[in-house]
Amino acid sequence: MGEDTPVARKPRADQARNRERLLTAAREVFRTDGASLEAVTRRAGLGTGTLYRHFPTREALFQAVYAREVEELEALAREDDLETWMTAALAMMATKKGMVTALAPVLDKEAPFFTEQSARMTAAVSGLRDRALAAGQIRDEITADDLMRVLLGLSYGPGADASRAGVLLNVFLDGLRPR
Repeated sequence: MGEDTPVARKPRADQARNRERLLTAAREVFRTDGASLEAVTRRAGLGTGTLYRHFPTREALFQAVYAREVEELEALAREDDLETWMTAALAMMATKKGMVTALAPVLDKEAPFFTEQSARMTAAVSGLRDRALAAGQIRDEITADDLMRVLLGLSYGPGADASRAGVLLNVFLDGLRPR
């Protein structure tokens, strides 16, 4: 390495713990309280300076939470069935709802970050759909895009109601089964 090449250092254990505390707190706050960074630091039991050292902007924190949840859904897609995954994905979307509303004016849905996360989710649901189809658990006319549209509609569509989303998802899942 040249003299000007920065050396990537492994974060100290306390830094890694603080980052995890912030991500966990942010996930909980985004689900219930919207996008308050003050609520995130309070819930994490950390100061504002610590938050900004790890996540210099609200969007950076949101992206970190979102990427973590997509990673978790990818892992779940490899281990579980379509119904379990769809339920978990719906819960993840509920986590983002408050944050999406707060950040809507500055979020670029065509940005590489979001297109990459979307591709990861689509790949996960495609694999689940293919396995469910091969096992005779769903009708063959259902596509991975259909599954994603339902999740998005239940979460963000006109009249979306988090208190009813789980019930409506179960009705949809029942309708996927072959006749």
